[in-house]
Amino acid sequence: MKMPDAPAALYVLTADKADYDASKGKVDNTYLRYVVYIPWATEESTGLALKPDVPGMPWIMDPGTHRAHIMISPPKK
Repeated sequence: MKMPDAPAALYVLTADKADYDASKGKVDNTYLRYVVYIPWATEESTGLALKPDVPGMPWIMDPGTHRAHIMISPPKK
């Protein structure tokens, strides 16, 4: 998969297979997390931590690479 060359957003909606009803086209108990791609960004250039200190805290993954991105994973209910 080619990574974006410029900042881009990804929204990831997931659920357990048991929560998907194909016959009704319905999904229950979904979970949404967010990814913001920022190629070559670093901890220093963004001010973001390298790991979350509290649930839901944004952090930078793969800093300094073409795969650098901000992870935002809200706490699951």
